[in-house]
Amino acid sequence: MIIKELNHNSLLKENSKLDLENLNLGSFPTRKEERWRYTPLRALKKINFHNQLNFKIENLNSLEIPKIEGLVIVLENGKFNSDLSNLIDLKEIELSFDKENVISKSSDETKHKDYFTNLNFSFLSEKVVLKIKANFNIDKPINFVNIISSDKCLSNTQFNIEVFENSKLHIRQYFLGSSTSNNGFINHRNEVLLKSNSSLTIDKFQDLNNNFNFCNEFIDQEKESEFIMNTFSASGIILRNDVSNNVHGKNCHSELNGVFAPIDKQHFDNHTTINHFVADCKSFENYKGVIKESGVGVFNGKVIVHQDAQKIEAFQKNNNILLDEDSKIFSKPELEIYADDVRCSHGSTTGRFDEEALFYLRTRGISVKKSLELMTLGFINEVIEKSTDLEYKEFILKRLLKD
Repeated sequence: MIIKELNHNSLLKENSKLDLENLNLGSFPTRKEERWRYTPLRALKKINFHNQLNFKIENLNSLEIPKIEGLVIVLENGKFNSDLSNLIDLKEIELSFDKENVISKSSDETKHKDYFTNLNFSFLSEKVVLKIKANFNIDKPINFVNIISSDKCLSNTQFNIEVFENSKLHIRQYFLGSSTSNNGFINHRNEVLLKSNSSLTIDKFQDLNNNFNFCNEFIDQEKESEFIMNTFSASGIILRNDVSNNVHGKNCHSELNGVFAPIDKQHFDNHTTINHFVADCKSFENYKGVIKESGVGVFNGKVIVHQDAQKIEAFQKNNNILLDEDSKIFSKPELEIYADDVRCSHGSTTGRFDEEALFYLRTRGISVKKSLELMTLGFINEVIEKSTDLEYKEFILKRLLKD
Protein backbone atom coordinates (compact mmCIF):
# COMPACT_ATOMS: atom_id res chain seq x y z
CA MET A 1 0.00 0.00 0.00
CA ILE A 2 1.30 3.44 -0.92
CA ILE A 3 0.60 6.08 1.73
CA LYS A 4 1.23 9.66 0.76
CA GLU A 5 2.40 12.23 3.30
CA LEU A 6 -0.14 13.29 5.90
CA ASN A 7 -1.12 16.93 5.99
CA HIS A 8 -2.61 18.15 9.25
CA ASN A 9 -2.88 21.87 8.56
CA SER A 10 -6.52 22.59 9.24
CA LEU A 11 -8.36 25.31 7.36
CA LEU A 12 -10.19 26.02 10.60
CA LYS A 13 -8.10 27.17 13.56
CA GLU A 14 -8.45 25.16 16.72
CA ASN A 15 -11.18 26.40 19.07
CA SER A 16 -12.33 29.12 16.68
CA LYS A 17 -16.09 29.48 16.83
CA LEU A 18 -18.46 29.20 13.91
CA ASP A 19 -21.99 30.48 13.68
CA LEU A 20 -23.22 28.48 10.69
CA GLU A 21 -26.00 30.86 9.72
CA ASN A 22 -23.64 33.82 9.40
CA LEU A 23 -20.92 32.17 7.33
CA ASN A 24 -20.53 33.56 3.81
CA LEU A 25 -21.37 30.28 2.08
CA GLY A 26 -24.58 31.14 0.31
CA SER A 27 -28.08 31.07 1.72
CA PHE A 28 -28.62 28.92 4.76
CA PRO A 29 -31.38 26.40 3.85
CA THR A 30 -34.93 27.07 4.98
CA ARG A 31 -38.10 25.02 4.96
CA LYS A 32 -39.35 27.09 2.04
CA GLU A 33 -36.98 25.04 -0.15
CA GLU A 34 -38.49 21.72 -1.21
CA ARG A 35 -35.35 19.71 -0.44
CA TRP A 36 -35.27 21.06 3.11
CA ARG A 37 -38.99 21.18 3.71
CA TYR A 38 -39.01 18.64 6.53
CA THR A 39 -35.50 19.12 7.96
CA PRO A 40 -35.49 21.13 11.24
CA LEU A 41 -32.23 23.08 10.95
CA ARG A 42 -33.07 25.50 13.75
CA ALA A 43 -31.05 23.42 16.23
CA LEU A 44 -27.89 23.80 14.13
CA LYS A 45 -28.32 27.57 13.95
CA LYS A 46 -28.26 27.89 17.73
CA ILE A 47 -24.85 26.25 18.21
CA ASN A 48 -21.46 27.97 18.04
CA PHE A 49 -19.33 25.15 16.70
CA HIS A 50 -15.56 24.87 17.06
CA ASN A 51 -12.68 22.75 15.82
CA GLN A 52 -11.43 20.43 18.58
CA LEU A 53 -8.23 18.63 17.67
CA ASN A 54 -7.89 16.61 20.89
CA PHE A 55 -8.49 12.86 20.80
CA LYS A 56 -10.57 11.32 23.58
CA ILE A 57 -11.26 7.77 22.41
CA GLU A 58 -8.68 5.33 23.80
CA ASN A 59 -9.81 2.27 21.86
CA LEU A 60 -12.52 1.30 19.41
CA ASN A 61 -13.95 -1.29 21.81
CA SER A 62 -15.39 1.54 23.90
CA LEU A 63 -17.68 2.36 20.95
CA GLU A 64 -19.23 -1.12 21.06
CA ILE A 65 -18.77 -1.82 17.37
CA PRO A 66 -17.84 -5.25 15.98
CA LYS A 67 -14.21 -6.27 16.01
CA ILE A 68 -12.73 -4.90 12.81
CA GLU A 69 -9.64 -6.26 11.10
CA GLY A 70 -7.59 -5.41 8.07
CA LEU A 71 -7.25 -1.83 6.90
CA VAL A 72 -8.82 0.58 9.43
CA ILE A 73 -8.92 4.36 8.87
CA VAL A 74 -10.11 6.33 11.90
CA LEU A 75 -10.98 10.01 11.97
CA GLU A 76 -11.80 11.57 15.34
CA ASN A 77 -13.16 15.11 15.56
CA GLY A 78 -12.26 15.54 11.92
CA LYS A 79 -8.60 14.48 12.16
CA PHE A 80 -6.76 11.26 11.37
CA ASN A 81 -6.15 9.24 14.55
CA SER A 82 -3.11 7.06 13.87
CA ASP A 83 -3.30 5.31 17.27
CA LEU A 84 -6.72 3.83 16.50
CA SER A 85 -6.04 3.15 12.83
CA ASN A 86 -4.43 0.11 11.24
CA LEU A 87 -2.75 0.92 7.93
CA ILE A 88 -1.75 -2.53 6.78
CA ASP A 89 0.32 -2.98 3.67
CA LEU A 90 -1.81 -3.79 0.64
CA LYS A 91 0.06 -3.44 -2.62
CA GLU A 92 -3.07 -2.87 -4.65
CA ILE A 93 -4.15 0.19 -2.63
CA GLU A 94 -2.98 3.78 -2.75
CA LEU A 95 -4.02 5.78 0.32
CA SER A 96 -3.45 9.48 0.82
CA PHE A 97 -4.54 12.25 3.15
CA ASP A 98 -4.95 15.30 0.99
CA LYS A 99 -6.21 18.86 1.42
CA GLU A 100 -6.29 19.69 -2.26
CA ASN A 101 -9.92 20.43 -3.18
CA VAL A 102 -9.73 19.40 -6.80
CA ILE A 103 -13.18 19.43 -8.34
CA SER A 104 -13.93 15.90 -9.44
CA LYS A 105 -16.15 14.63 -12.20
CA SER A 106 -18.99 14.40 -9.70
CA SER A 107 -18.63 17.93 -8.43
CA ASP A 108 -20.32 20.05 -11.03
CA GLU A 109 -21.48 23.59 -10.34
CA THR A 110 -24.99 22.62 -9.26
CA LYS A 111 -23.67 20.37 -6.49
CA HIS A 112 -21.49 23.18 -5.11
CA LYS A 113 -24.50 25.41 -4.58
CA ASP A 114 -25.55 23.24 -1.64
CA TYR A 115 -24.80 25.06 1.61
CA PHE A 116 -23.38 22.08 3.47
CA THR A 117 -21.20 21.11 0.51
CA ASN A 118 -19.77 24.63 0.53
CA LEU A 119 -19.24 24.34 4.29
CA ASN A 120 -17.40 21.07 3.78
CA PHE A 121 -15.05 22.47 1.14
CA SER A 122 -14.46 25.82 2.85
CA PHE A 123 -13.62 24.41 6.30
CA LEU A 124 -12.27 20.98 5.40
CA SER A 125 -10.83 19.05 8.36
CA GLU A 126 -9.53 15.91 6.65
CA LYS A 127 -9.70 14.34 3.22
CA VAL A 128 -8.97 10.64 2.67
CA VAL A 129 -8.30 9.40 -0.87
CA LEU A 130 -8.42 5.67 -1.58
CA LYS A 131 -7.51 4.22 -4.98
CA ILE A 132 -7.78 0.54 -5.87
CA LYS A 133 -5.61 -0.52 -8.77
CA ALA A 134 -6.98 -2.44 -11.75
CA ASN A 135 -7.63 -6.19 -11.68
CA PHE A 136 -7.79 -6.71 -7.91
CA ASN A 137 -10.43 -8.34 -5.72
CA ILE A 138 -9.99 -7.34 -2.07
CA ASP A 139 -11.74 -9.97 0.04
CA LYS A 140 -11.91 -8.29 3.47
CA PRO A 141 -13.82 -5.04 4.01
CA ILE A 142 -11.91 -1.79 4.37
CA ASN A 143 -13.09 0.03 7.50
CA PHE A 144 -13.62 3.79 7.70
CA VAL A 145 -14.55 5.04 11.20
CA ASN A 146 -15.59 8.68 11.67
CA ILE A 147 -16.08 9.70 15.31
CA ILE A 148 -17.24 12.85 17.06
CA SER A 149 -16.12 12.89 20.70
CA SER A 150 -16.13 16.59 21.70
CA ASP A 151 -19.06 18.86 22.47
CA LYS A 152 -20.03 21.28 19.69
CA CYS A 153 -17.20 20.06 17.48
CA LEU A 154 -17.56 20.67 13.74
CA SER A 155 -15.97 17.96 11.60
CA ASN A 156 -15.87 18.48 7.82
CA THR A 157 -14.50 15.31 6.22
CA GLN A 158 -14.22 13.81 2.76
CA PHE A 159 -13.64 10.27 1.53
CA ASN A 160 -12.80 9.88 -2.15
CA ILE A 161 -12.85 6.35 -3.55
CA GLU A 162 -11.67 5.35 -7.01
CA VAL A 163 -11.99 1.72 -8.10
CA PHE A 164 -10.16 0.96 -11.34
CA GLU A 165 -11.11 -1.50 -14.07
CA ASN A 166 -12.03 -5.08 -13.13
CA SER A 167 -11.54 -4.55 -9.38
CA LYS A 168 -13.86 -5.31 -6.49
CA LEU A 169 -14.04 -3.63 -3.09
CA HIS A 170 -16.17 -3.69 0.07
CA ILE A 171 -16.13 -0.74 2.48
CA ARG A 172 -17.72 -0.43 5.92
CA GLN A 173 -18.30 3.12 7.12
CA TYR A 174 -19.12 3.92 10.74
CA PHE A 175 -20.33 7.39 11.74
CA LEU A 176 -20.33 7.47 15.53
CA GLY A 177 -20.89 9.89 18.38
CA SER A 178 -19.43 9.09 21.77
CA SER A 179 -21.93 8.73 24.60
CA THR A 180 -20.39 11.76 26.37
CA SER A 181 -20.35 14.21 23.44
CA ASN A 182 -23.23 16.59 22.74
CA ASN A 183 -24.15 18.74 19.75
CA GLY A 184 -21.16 17.70 17.67
CA PHE A 185 -21.57 17.73 13.88
CA ILE A 186 -19.99 15.45 11.27
CA ASN A 187 -20.53 17.04 7.85
CA HIS A 188 -19.20 14.39 5.48
CA ARG A 189 -18.82 13.95 1.75
CA ASN A 190 -18.26 10.70 -0.16
CA GLU A 191 -17.11 10.77 -3.77
CA VAL A 192 -16.98 7.49 -5.68
CA LEU A 193 -15.73 6.78 -9.19
CA LEU A 194 -16.23 3.27 -10.54
CA LYS A 195 -14.31 2.41 -13.68
CA SER A 196 -15.58 -0.13 -16.19
CA ASN A 197 -16.41 -3.59 -14.84
CA SER A 198 -15.58 -2.60 -11.25
CA SER A 199 -17.66 -3.25 -8.15
CA LEU A 200 -18.09 -1.45 -4.83
CA THR A 201 -20.32 -2.24 -1.85
CA ILE A 202 -20.60 0.27 1.00
CA ASP A 203 -22.20 -0.63 4.31
CA LYS A 204 -22.83 2.62 6.18
CA PHE A 205 -23.79 2.66 9.86
CA GLN A 206 -24.82 5.83 11.71
CA ASP A 207 -25.08 5.91 15.50
CA LEU A 208 -24.46 9.50 16.61
CA ASN A 209 -26.27 9.59 19.97
CA ASN A 210 -26.76 13.29 20.84
CA ASN A 211 -24.91 14.61 17.78
CA PHE A 212 -25.58 15.51 14.13
CA ASN A 213 -24.47 13.83 10.91
CA PHE A 214 -24.99 14.98 7.31
CA CYS A 215 -23.63 12.83 4.47
CA ASN A 216 -23.46 13.91 0.84
CA GLU A 217 -22.65 11.04 -1.51
CA PHE A 218 -21.75 11.41 -5.20
CA ILE A 219 -21.28 8.25 -7.24
CA ASP A 220 -20.24 8.02 -10.90
CA GLN A 221 -20.46 4.67 -12.69
CA GLU A 222 -18.81 3.73 -15.94
CA LYS A 223 -19.92 0.80 -18.10
CA GLU A 224 -20.64 -2.63 -16.58
CA SER A 225 -19.92 -1.42 -13.03
CA GLU A 226 -21.82 -2.30 -9.87
CA PHE A 227 -22.57 -0.03 -6.91
CA ILE A 228 -24.42 -1.11 -3.75
CA MET A 229 -24.96 1.05 -0.67
CA ASN A 230 -26.69 -0.23 2.48
CA THR A 231 -27.39 2.52 5.03
CA PHE A 232 -28.38 1.74 8.62
CA SER A 233 -29.35 4.76 10.74
CA ALA A 234 -29.70 4.05 14.46
CA SER A 235 -29.41 7.33 16.43
CA GLY A 236 -28.64 11.04 16.20
CA ILE A 237 -30.35 14.41 16.70
CA ILE A 238 -30.56 14.93 12.93
CA LEU A 239 -29.21 12.50 10.35
CA ARG A 240 -29.41 13.44 6.70
CA ASN A 241 -28.23 11.33 3.76
CA ASP A 242 -28.15 12.88 0.28
CA VAL A 243 -27.19 10.33 -2.37
CA SER A 244 -26.64 11.20 -6.03
CA ASN A 245 -25.88 8.13 -8.15
CA ASN A 246 -25.00 8.98 -11.75
CA VAL A 247 -24.96 6.07 -14.19
CA HIS A 248 -22.90 7.02 -17.25
CA GLY A 249 -22.18 3.60 -18.76
CA LYS A 250 -24.21 0.72 -20.17
CA ASN A 251 -24.99 -2.52 -18.35
CA CYS A 252 -24.58 -1.05 -14.86
CA HIS A 253 -26.18 -2.26 -11.64
CA SER A 254 -27.09 0.31 -8.96
CA GLU A 255 -28.63 -0.50 -5.60
CA LEU A 256 -29.55 1.71 -2.63
CA ASN A 257 -30.96 0.10 0.51
CA GLY A 258 -31.61 1.46 3.97
CA VAL A 259 -33.18 1.05 7.39
CA PHE A 260 -33.79 4.12 9.54
CA ALA A 261 -35.13 3.96 13.09
CA PRO A 262 -35.54 7.36 14.80
CA ILE A 263 -36.97 7.65 18.31
CA ASP A 264 -37.79 10.46 20.77
CA LYS A 265 -37.65 13.60 18.56
CA GLN A 266 -34.79 12.30 16.43
CA HIS A 267 -35.05 13.25 12.75
CA PHE A 268 -33.67 10.97 9.99
CA ASP A 269 -33.79 12.35 6.45
CA ASN A 270 -33.03 10.32 3.30
CA HIS A 271 -32.80 11.95 -0.13
CA THR A 272 -31.71 9.80 -3.08
CA THR A 273 -31.36 10.49 -6.79
CA ILE A 274 -30.43 7.91 -9.42
CA ASN A 275 -29.66 9.41 -12.83
CA HIS A 276 -29.81 6.98 -15.76
CA PHE A 277 -28.03 8.68 -18.65
CA VAL A 278 -27.53 5.67 -20.95
CA ALA A 279 -29.40 2.52 -21.96
CA ASP A 280 -29.44 -1.07 -20.67
CA CYS A 281 -29.02 -0.51 -16.91
CA LYS A 282 -30.80 -1.62 -13.74
CA SER A 283 -31.36 0.16 -10.44
CA PHE A 284 -33.10 -0.86 -7.22
CA GLU A 285 -34.04 1.08 -4.08
CA ASN A 286 -35.48 -0.35 -0.89
CA TYR A 287 -35.79 1.78 2.26
CA LYS A 288 -37.52 0.71 5.47
CA GLY A 289 -38.53 3.17 8.19
CA VAL A 290 -39.28 2.07 11.76
CA ILE A 291 -40.48 5.17 13.59
CA LYS A 292 -40.87 5.04 17.36
CA GLU A 293 -42.20 7.51 19.96
CA SER A 294 -41.89 11.08 18.60
CA GLY A 295 -39.29 10.20 15.98
CA VAL A 296 -39.55 11.62 12.44
CA GLY A 297 -38.46 9.93 9.24
CA VAL A 298 -38.18 11.29 5.70
CA PHE A 299 -37.73 9.45 2.43
CA ASN A 300 -37.49 11.41 -0.83
CA GLY A 301 -36.27 9.15 -3.62
CA LYS A 302 -36.05 10.18 -7.26
CA VAL A 303 -35.17 8.13 -10.34
CA ILE A 304 -34.53 10.09 -13.54
CA VAL A 305 -34.44 8.20 -16.84
CA HIS A 306 -33.00 10.55 -19.44
CA GLN A 307 -34.04 10.66 -23.07
CA ASP A 308 -31.37 8.36 -24.48
CA ALA A 309 -31.62 5.81 -21.66
CA GLN A 310 -33.77 3.12 -23.25
CA LYS A 311 -34.32 -0.38 -21.80
CA ILE A 312 -33.87 0.78 -18.22
CA GLU A 313 -35.21 -1.29 -15.33
CA ALA A 314 -35.68 0.86 -12.22
CA PHE A 315 -37.60 -0.18 -9.11
CA GLN A 316 -38.06 1.87 -5.96
CA LYS A 317 -39.98 1.24 -2.77
CA ASN A 318 -40.27 2.74 0.69
CA ASN A 319 -42.18 0.95 3.45
CA ASN A 320 -42.68 2.43 6.90
CA ILE A 321 -44.02 1.32 10.26
CA LEU A 322 -45.24 3.82 12.87
CA LEU A 323 -44.94 2.30 16.34
CA ASP A 324 -46.48 5.15 18.35
CA GLU A 325 -49.14 7.83 18.02
CA ASP A 326 -46.55 10.63 17.81
CA SER A 327 -44.41 8.90 15.16
CA LYS A 328 -44.19 10.68 11.79
CA ILE A 329 -43.02 9.81 8.30
CA PHE A 330 -42.86 11.95 5.16
CA SER A 331 -42.46 9.82 2.03
CA LYS A 332 -42.14 11.06 -1.53
CA PRO A 333 -40.99 8.53 -4.15
CA GLU A 334 -40.56 10.08 -7.61
CA LEU A 335 -40.00 8.96 -11.19
CA GLU A 336 -39.03 11.20 -14.10
CA ILE A 337 -39.01 9.24 -17.35
CA TYR A 338 -38.03 10.77 -20.69
CA ALA A 339 -37.53 7.47 -22.56
CA ASP A 340 -40.30 5.20 -23.89
CA ASP A 341 -38.84 1.68 -23.65
CA VAL A 342 -38.39 1.18 -19.89
CA ARG A 343 -39.65 -0.89 -16.96
CA CYS A 344 -39.97 1.37 -13.93
CA SER A 345 -42.06 1.38 -10.78
CA HIS A 346 -42.16 3.07 -7.41
CA GLY A 347 -44.29 2.80 -4.33
CA SER A 348 -44.64 3.73 -0.68
CA THR A 349 -46.62 2.29 2.23
CA THR A 350 -47.05 3.53 5.78
CA GLY A 351 -48.97 1.86 8.57
CA ARG A 352 -48.91 0.05 11.88
CA PHE A 353 -48.35 -3.59 12.72
CA ASP A 354 -51.35 -5.84 12.31
CA GLU A 355 -53.22 -6.15 15.61
CA GLU A 356 -54.26 -9.74 14.87
CA ALA A 357 -50.66 -10.79 14.31
CA LEU A 358 -49.63 -9.07 17.53
CA PHE A 359 -52.50 -10.79 19.38
CA TYR A 360 -51.41 -14.16 17.97
CA LEU A 361 -47.91 -13.74 19.36
CA ARG A 362 -49.30 -12.65 22.74
CA THR A 363 -51.43 -15.80 22.95
CA ARG A 364 -48.21 -17.81 22.56
CA GLY A 365 -46.88 -16.31 25.79
CA ILE A 366 -44.68 -13.69 24.12
CA SER A 367 -44.52 -10.27 25.76
CA VAL A 368 -45.63 -7.12 23.93
CA LYS A 369 -42.04 -5.86 23.76
CA LYS A 370 -40.71 -9.13 22.36
CA SER A 371 -43.65 -9.43 19.95
CA LEU A 372 -42.96 -5.97 18.53
CA GLU A 373 -39.28 -6.80 18.27
CA LEU A 374 -40.00 -9.98 16.30
CA MET A 375 -42.40 -8.20 13.97
CA THR A 376 -39.89 -5.39 13.43
CA LEU A 377 -37.21 -7.94 12.63
CA GLY A 378 -39.47 -9.52 10.03
CA PHE A 379 -40.19 -6.11 8.54
CA ILE A 380 -36.56 -4.99 8.11
CA ASN A 381 -34.97 -8.39 7.50
CA GLU A 382 -35.13 -7.98 3.71
CA VAL A 383 -32.58 -5.17 3.95
CA ILE A 384 -30.51 -6.63 6.79
CA GLU A 385 -29.94 -9.76 4.70
CA LYS A 386 -28.03 -7.68 2.16
CA SER A 387 -25.05 -8.32 4.41
CA THR A 388 -23.51 -11.80 4.39
CA ASP A 389 -21.50 -11.27 7.61
CA LEU A 390 -23.38 -12.83 10.54
CA GLU A 391 -21.56 -10.82 13.24
CA TYR A 392 -22.22 -7.55 11.41
CA LYS A 393 -25.90 -8.40 10.93
CA GLU A 394 -26.30 -9.18 14.63
CA PHE A 395 -24.61 -5.90 15.51
CA ILE A 396 -26.88 -3.92 13.18
CA LEU A 397 -30.03 -5.55 14.54
CA LYS A 398 -28.99 -4.95 18.14
CA ARG A 399 -28.39 -1.25 17.53
CA LEU A 400 -31.48 -0.69 15.38
CA LEU A 401 -33.83 -2.49 17.79
CA LYS A 402 -32.47 -0.95 20.97
CA ASP A 403 -34.89 1.02 23.17
